[in-house]
Amino acid sequence: MSAPAGQVVVLVDRWPDPSPPSELPVRGPLRTASRVLLVALLVLAAAVGVEAIVLLWTEPTPGWWFSLLFTLVLTALVAALWIAYLGAVAHSAERTRARTRWAEATDRIELLDGTIRTRTASTIEDGGIDSFTLVVTTTRGQVRGRWERPTSRSPMLPQTRLPEVGARARVWRLRDADDDAPVVIEVRVPSSAGPAH
Repeated sequence: MSAPAGQVVVLVDRWPDPSPPSELPVRGPLRTASRVLLVALLVLAAAVGVEAIVLLWTEPTPGWWFSLLFTLVLTALVAALWIAYLGAVAHSAERTRARTRWAEATDRIELLDGTIRTRTASTIEDGGIDSFTLVVTTTRGQVRGRWERPTSRSPMLPQTRLPEVGARARVWRLRDADDDAPVVIEVRVPSSAGPAH
């Protein structure tokens, strides 16, 4: 199970001063220009798909089964693109709500010591880490957080920089918050791994 968009892990070389982050360290919302461009591309993809489907049923083909098969494939492809876009919009809205909630609760942020209980990493072919999720045990129960590559152009995180299960963590959370509330989990990069970025 993944952590909600506002529950994040931050890698540090050394423990910073014990003051809560002024902003929740998550990506900003999907920009309006990006949304407009994506919708335009999706509409174009849908139009091309419809035109291809019309040609499948009006031009000679090996048989009705051929037209049906490719109609289903094209429809599924266009639907998958729209579903991915709607998911990105929903995730962006979730990040925006978490950032707002964090900013409005600066007087209710508390620091808890914790211990990493579990770690789940997502790797690519060369073994680099694209993202990982931690479950941290504190005196107030368990919290979950996720680290993601800052951008698609950022280098992958080497496995030697993953925090170890059992290592110490610092948890910034909203006092008396629900399970979906924003959380910042600070963990140190293993000392042999070099500086964090």
